[in-house]
Amino acid sequence: MNRLKLNCSLAILCLIAFSNICVGNQNQNSNRIELANSIVRFEFEPGNLGLAAMVDLNSDTDHFIPIDGKHSLWQLTLYNNDQKLTLSSAQLTCSSYKINELAAGLKQATLLWNDLDLNDEKNVLNVKVTVELPNNSGIASWRIHVNNDSKLWGLWQVDFPYCSGFLKSTEYDIAVPQANWGKLYRKFNTKMSYKYPFGWLMPMQFMCALNGNNAVYIATHDPGAWVKSFVIEPGKEFCITTNAENMAVPGSDFSAPFPVMMGVYQGNWMKACKTYRKFAVTAPWTAEGKLSQRSSVPQKLKDTALWMLVHNYIGPENGTLAEKNKPLLDAQKFFDVPLAAHWYNWHQIPFDTHYPNYFPTKPDIADQVHDLVSHGLVIMPYINGRIVDISNDDFNDSYLPYACKNRDGNHYTETYGNGVKQAPMCPYTEFWQNKVADIVERLGNDVGVNAVYIDQIAAAGPVLCFDKSHGHPLGGGRWWYDGYREMLKKVQQAAHAQGRNMIITTECAAEPCMDGLDAFLIWIKPDDRSIPMTTAVYSGYSLYFASPAWFQHGDRAWIAAQGRAFIWGSQCGWMGFELFQPEHAKKAAYLKKVGKYRVAARKFLTYGELVDTVKPTNKIETITETWPDHGGNARTATLPSIQGAIWKAQDNSFGLFLVNYLEKANTVEFDLDPANYSLTKKLSEFTATQIRPEGNINRNTISNHFSETLEPWEIRLLEIK
Repeated sequence: MNRLKLNCSLAILCLIAFSNICVGNQNQNSNRIELANSIVRFEFEPGNLGLAAMVDLNSDTDHFIPIDGKHSLWQLTLYNNDQKLTLSSAQLTCSSYKINELAAGLKQATLLWNDLDLNDEKNVLNVKVTVELPNNSGIASWRIHVNNDSKLWGLWQVDFPYCSGFLKSTEYDIAVPQANWGKLYRKFNTKMSYKYPFGWLMPMQFMCALNGNNAVYIATHDPGAWVKSFVIEPGKEFCITTNAENMAVPGSDFSAPFPVMMGVYQGNWMKACKTYRKFAVTAPWTAEGKLSQRSSVPQKLKDTALWMLVHNYIGPENGTLAEKNKPLLDAQKFFDVPLAAHWYNWHQIPFDTHYPNYFPTKPDIADQVHDLVSHGLVIMPYINGRIVDISNDDFNDSYLPYACKNRDGNHYTETYGNGVKQAPMCPYTEFWQNKVADIVERLGNDVGVNAVYIDQIAAAGPVLCFDKSHGHPLGGGRWWYDGYREMLKKVQQAAHAQGRNMIITTECAAEPCMDGLDAFLIWIKPDDRSIPMTTAVYSGYSLYFASPAWFQHGDRAWIAAQGRAFIWGSQCGWMGFELFQPEHAKKAAYLKKVGKYRVAARKFLTYGELVDTVKPTNKIETITETWPDHGGNARTATLPSIQGAIWKAQDNSFGLFLVNYLEKANTVEFDLDPANYSLTKKLSEFTATQIRPEGNINRNTISNHFSETLEPWEIRLLEIK
């Protein structure tokens, strides 16, 4: 009898002890552990605590699908020299979990995997995951911490969250800030992997998945801009892969310095952009404030309306100074708006060859520059801020020590269109930072330019540098853009020293160098999958320029590319003087119109915020045009024949921008509710003015429903205030 009492007492004590560490709601039908509020329910499988469900309670939509086997939550890759080891939470039992309710209804889940073995090393690895869910949001904050006490194994990368069975293939549209503007991939069913921060592929660190109005937001709100990749294959897996600091160094670990924001919301891709914008305006790269506050950005750039793309001497090589500059001065006179020119091949060396030995310039270039600047033009020469030609005589002695190195200690090699082998330089080294700043200073002093374009800084992705002498963590981390931002501080000092007020720009649009740059070149050719995610997030904080298009595919194809880029917020242009050939007269006239409207709409397109796109309530005719890719590969684009965008100025007025791509009258109907854009006033309290470069027109009546009939190829701007 005493033995029975003792056994019962022990059983009760064990049950109490287990319940103290495993606190949380369990799904009665599946024994899953739940973290939930009134908006979302996350379900974790018992045992391994894999994420198995993400249920939007507004629509009872689960964004996971059933799979064979266990769901996962994280995956780790470690190295012992060249020996690789992968650990997955799907194969490991969670040691303990607890769910607490904190202040203001915040719920916090803490999941632990303790004393894990790394091959023969016992009890050397611990993993902790925390999930914080506010009471008023369907988006939770997820963090992972990996404590590694191994003497042999070093952490290489962390895949977190690592979700299996996430999103049903072909049922979701995926929006990714890719290819400068962003793209919406409808009914997505393939695998994609995008590296951040990589202006060409992923300039901002978020994406969303849309199944009608049922949406998922996935982001890293990382002010340090760590190197990471977003990988998604609907129905199979989703993960965010982050490279560890000191990759593969024994004992290296990872304690998440930033949250992964993942969860549900009701809305479209624009709502995801605005969610990300709330983080973005707290990041260090927006610390100077909006463009209206950014005194470091030259006013001449803020006022620029159009861009030209020029090469060599602009005019005839052996002509007089006036003859050499005549094409650009004629363009300035024709457009009659503030004009800028991006100048390639001003140096004697061939393009993409012998960098960074740009000097001397071609003969008489400085004279040309001084003349053009005196006429009020922005003159911006090209340099590259990332690569060095390894065939240069001084490469081994002067540059090799500061080039990025792989784990074997060898420099990386990259090639571009001309096949010249280039080495990416490490932006963390003072040598390379100072080298680029010195080139900028010399261009200002010796050549007289008032702007410099530094190629690849925001476009080309980071490489994993393992050179200990550079002073940064080996491989992953935040050091890549820490280095670039330090470089750009020095560049800006050179740009503004001795009375200079030079503009500094770069290729593509990676966010973390925004505070060191004044504008980004949006040069990737247009695509009918493009959506304006970049300006939805950063309008009013940064500037974007260019509207590239092919000339040979007709006026309407070209004009549609210009009209769309204009209403999305780009300073348009960036094409050569072939624009002024007689067969392109309509294109030139349209670009002039775009420039005039850019000047008239500065309060919106320069200083305001893109808050929405116009959603027609009537049936709009579509057009299909040829918009090839960069390689000239055949591709068509189908667009609405009228497109529109809604901008909000700092004085809370609205700008309604409409462009008609047809050579005939075209009508669009749409609704506008100020409450959707954080204004409490009714539309009846607003007045409307049609803004035109040649003179404004007052509109006497205004209601929530608009019906606008545009003339052939018309641009229309309504100011609602």
